[in-house]
Amino acid sequence: MTPQLLEYARIELTRALVDNSGKTKGQLQAFCEHPPADKDRSPRKPIHVVELDNGRGGVQCVKAENSAVYVLETRSRRRPLPPINDYEFAGAPWRRAVNFLPEYEQAWLKYCYGFDLTFRYQTLICEVIWNGHQKYLPSGLLNKTKKRLISLIWLAAQDVAATRNNDTYKEYAGAALARLMSINPSTWLRVYAPHWAHFKRAFDELDTEALQHTLDHHCEVLPEEVEWTLLQNATK
Repeated sequence: MTPQLLEYARIELTRALVDNSGKTKGQLQAFCEHPPADKDRSPRKPIHVVELDNGRGGVQCVKAENSAVYVLETRSRRRPLPPINDYEFAGAPWRRAVNFLPEYEQAWLKYCYGFDLTFRYQTLICEVIWNGHQKYLPSGLLNKTKKRLISLIWLAAQDVAATRNNDTYKEYAGAALARLMSINPSTWLRVYAPHWAHFKRAFDELDTEALQHTLDHHCEVLPEEVEWTLLQNATK
């Protein structure tokens, strides 16, 4: 997988996963949140009598009730808004490809490129990286040191995500991280720096694998001509 294709996937995912909830709603969302019916103007009235078999050879008369519905006007313009706009429709294949991924890869992509701050996604990302880092922990590691390492995982996630979305971002220096953890720079270099480097490398690998899997699923649903055109444009 070339770096150009990965960057292409990053750009498309940033467009597809953006939160447009603050913009004007389409018809489907408007109908879902505010059903276009008002039942308060007309009370429920019996309109006719229905004869039903009571199961004992007799007939039972039942008054059927119906709700008189007053339908409100749902638009104030001549042409209504489409159920889904062109921008969201174009990003649907990418969102569908993301939904095929494992949950932890979905969590990373939605956080890194969709700027989704759901707490469940954050904890899931940290748990996956920490579980994979267990084999690198030395024996006899102090609990205090282990807790500090756990606190570094989410900071590493933020650091890697920032480098993906901001070309001018400057990564945390070792001295700054030592001050944040209230330890000496020498202690940071000797104890924590190797783990910090491994955390960032693990997030880099998670990012690359998630993007590769997304591209694989995205290309599966595209015709060969469209796929070839996209790949050519991405490699230019």
